[in-house]
Amino acid sequence: MSHAASQTSGSPSPGGPLVVVGDVATDIVCAPNGPWRVGSDTDAAIEVRAGGSAANTAAWAASAVDTATHGQLTDVVVGGRVGSDDASWHRRVLTDVGVDAQLVVDGTVATTRIVALIDGVSGERTMLTDRGAGIRLAPADIDATLIATATWVHLSGYLLFAASPQATFRHIVGICREAGVPWSVDPASAGYLGDLGIDTARHLLQGASIGFPNSEEARLLAGFFPDGQIEAAACALTKLWGTVVVKLGAKGAIVARDGAIIGRADSLTVPVVVDAVGTGDAFAGGWLAAMLGGGSDTDCLTSALRTAAAALGVIGGRPSGPLPWRA
Repeated sequence: MSHAASQTSGSPSPGGPLVVVGDVATDIVCAPNGPWRVGSDTDAAIEVRAGGSAANTAAWAASAVDTATHGQLTDVVVGGRVGSDDASWHRRVLTDVGVDAQLVVDGTVATTRIVALIDGVSGERTMLTDRGAGIRLAPADIDATLIATATWVHLSGYLLFAASPQATFRHIVGICREAGVPWSVDPASAGYLGDLGIDTARHLLQGASIGFPNSEEARLLAGFFPDGQIEAAACALTKLWGTVVVKLGAKGAIVARDGAIIGRADSLTVPVVVDAVGTGDAFAGGWLAAMLGGGSDTDCLTSALRTAAAALGVIGGRPSGPLPWRA
């Protein structure tokens, strides 16, 4: 990076966990074994995996371990709403990777379900989403004391795109502001941001200590910057967030603060791209774990890119095991 501070923006207080709130989902990942044959049959590998942006981020943050002690860098809690049919499975797979899964069970509708269609060449994914129980996440589903005593809170942008979870987002941000707890956000979806309205989205997202947009989300939220002006868009977004970390896919990432680019790094080479599902979630999880483990901006960006690279090598959006945050 061109500049590295000893600690990233925000002032996390010691002792509390990283709390991640948002979507917990069941992913049906479909990877064709060749070009799509529209109107006919295409052989494919189809896997059912635990997913959801918030749950994925929590899982990747929990997977980051201290190189010396092999213990988790930070305690991680995830809050969300799931259906009764697979609630025990979602709790178990999160617990297995070290996440405290505080999930509310909905007896009426199923867990959010996502069909992820994977491009066989790039690994890029197109997603079809049934919001299910996630669209019913309510402020009462979240432990206010947990939020107020957290070291850091991370929110999935998917909370913004329906009335009840948006009320939950507002409720959590209000608690963070009152208690002085720093928070971060992943805007989640350029398509849904457009549906919501950019001015509304900016109003809701204002004040996060860190924002983790991809390039399209960054350009939209910064005011519809052209494709070639991503650095200018990142700098403009520092009026919205304390630190802006823009994910650039195969081109790596850039970091902006106080109206200037303070760091950049290329993506790591991945021998075989298996699946891009959850790569952005992994990036945020890697950054947050390193930050709460005491890392500098440079450490955080390195950890984020290493974690994203690991996500490209597995099917689904979750880690396959512990990942040292330093090489």
